[in-house]
Formats: sequence, C-alpha cells, structure tokens
Amino acid sequence: MYTVLLVDDEPWAIEGLQMFVDWEGLGFRICGVCENGAEALAAARKLVPDVIVTDIRMPELDGLGLIGQLREESAAPAEFIVLSAYSEFAFAKRAMQLGVHHYLLKPIIEEEAAEVLTQIRMRLDVSKAYRHAANNGAEETSLPTLALQRMKDVLQAIEDADRGRAANVIYSLFQELGSRSAEWVELFAGSLTIRCSKLIRESGGDPGLLLSSRPDTELASVQTRILSYMEQVIGALQSLRERRPGNTMAEIDEYICEHYRDPLSIRDIAARFYLNPVYLGKAYQDKFGCGILERMHDLRIAEACEKLRGTSEPINAISEQVGYSHYHHFLQHFERRTDRKPAEYRAFIGDAWRSEPLLETDF
Repeated sequence: MYTVLLVDDEPWAIEGLQMFVDWEGLGFRICGVCENGAEALAAARKLVPDVIVTDIRMPELDGLGLIGQLREESAAPAEFIVLSAYSEFAFAKRAMQLGVHHYLLKPIIEEEAAEVLTQIRMRLDVSKAYRHAANNGAEETSLPTLALQRMKDVLQAIEDADRGRAANVIYSLFQELGSRSAEWVELFAGSLTIRCSKLIRESGGDPGLLLSSRPDTELASVQTRILSYMEQVIGALQSLRERRPGNTMAEIDEYICEHYRDPLSIRDIAARFYLNPVYLGKAYQDKFGCGILERMHDLRIAEACEKLRGTSEPINAISEQVGYSHYHHFLQHFERRTDRKPAEYRAFIGDAWRSEPLLETDF
C-alpha cells in the first residue's frame, strides 16, 4: 500500500479528502496531514511519502514552492497531485512545468479523485516493477510500451464496436506476455477500466453499472474477465448510441435553452447527463465556442432585453424573472453585453421607436 501526505490550509478541504476518497480501496494510506507548505516540507523529508496532495495557495510556503524544493532535494521525488480552483488554473499550469502530472479541481469529486489515484498507482506499480526487473536482470522492461500499444488498439476496436478485432488484440497481448507477467496484466486491466469508464461517461452513461475488469489471481481468468468487460462496454456504448441518436452537446444546449432561468451549475448539468464536469465544460466550449455559464447569461440577458422593449415591468422584477437572484449580478452581465444600464437601454429603445417615421400601415 502506498503512502499519501495531504497538504491544505483549509480544514474543510482536508476533511473532504479524508472522508470522500476511498484511499484504502485504491491502494493508499494517509501517513500525514499538514496545514501549510513549510510544515509539509518537514513532514515529506521525514515520512518520504509516495504521493503528496497539495493545495497551491498556502501561507509560509505555497504548493509550487513545496514541489520545487522537494524535486531539487530528491532524485526520485514523490508523485504530486495539485489542488486548485478554476481561477487558479494558471498556477496549475506552472505546476505542470515542474513535472506534476495530475491536478484536481475543488471541490473534489470522488470519481475524478479515484481516476487520478488509479493512474498514479499504476505509475508507481510500473516504477516498482522496473526496479524489480532491473534488480533481477529481467528483460521485461519493454512490456509497458507493448501494453500501451495494445491498449490503443483495443480501445479503437471498442469504439468501433468491433468485438472480433478487440478480442484478437486481447488474445495477442496474452500470447505475447505469456504466464510470466501477471503484474503487467494487472496494470493493463486497471488502465482498461479507467479508459473504458471515460468512454462511457463521455457518451452519457454511468460506468458504475459495469462490472470491473480488475483481475483475479489466475492469468486465464484475467483474460476471460477482460473479454467479458470489453463485451459489456461495447454493449453499453451501442445502447447509448441507440438511445441518443443526436449529438450529446446539442441535447445539453437544448436543455440549457429550456432551463437557463433556473439556478443551474455545470456540476448539475453534468450529473443530469452522466458526464464529468471538467470534460463537459471543455467539450461544450469546443462545440459552441463559449462556456456553459456564458451561454446561460446570454440567454437571460436576451430575454431581459425583450422584456425591457415590450413591457413596462420594473427592472428588478425582470431581473428575477430571467434567473438572477442578486440584482447586481444582473446589472453586471447586462452592461457587459449591451454597454448600457437597463434603464438606459429601455430609454434608448423607446426614443428609437418614437423617432421612426410613421407609415400608412401604422394608422
């Protein structure tokens, strides 16, 4: 079991990490908790954890400073997971430049944390296997590359719903690995579960309804389990495609157009469509060229403009009708999109209407 050091100056964040992540089930044990970077630096030197989960902004020594110092001090530093908010993404990018492979957005979502930790566990397992192979003069260090290539092949076959090709890739992998590489097979099975779960989520499904492909002890049973899991994934994808012949992002946009007055969040919409919130935000931006929240504000302000033009209702009442619980938020978004205050907009539209010449059809 690998050890984890948690670092965050916010007690509620630490409690959330401890309560909502199944550390032992994922193969980890929390060895320490720290409230700032300076305290974490001393603890990391003493405990030598395998993984450090750290916030970015902290007193005394921030997360980036902690990562930088530990990387300078150790030839084989811990794996790092950076915690950040959306507004701190620039800091997260700097962390990537320091060699950090993973970050999690606050508040932590259990499924995202499990996915990241499973990936890290596989990296740690590979490193351990490499060291073991090197110490014993083995020649199996090329197997991860082989398994990675087979992973790409089998995922493509699964996406194409080509059961025969996917099965052939699995058979080929097991023939190449033989009975001497149970550790690599376990890594392959765990990685396949993660990647297939992502495929299911991106297609609007719930990967939790599938059986796991995690292996049994016998190599032959591992192969059978992987093949069975592959069949389930292909079946689930086909079922989702049949139920959702249209584009998922288009359906989400239609839902937003119907419910933009409601107090929706990206997390709410993602849960409704069984998608990862981070994936949903990026996919929607790529599809429509704007963020989900921006789309909601655009729709709200467009309706507000229509009401200002066509009714004499009070502006604060219109603000509430289109979905704003706080009037200053309405003003902020209205001025950003029209370059006018609501009262100025109503007056301007009224003056423009009165200045138009009358036609015979107007009488």
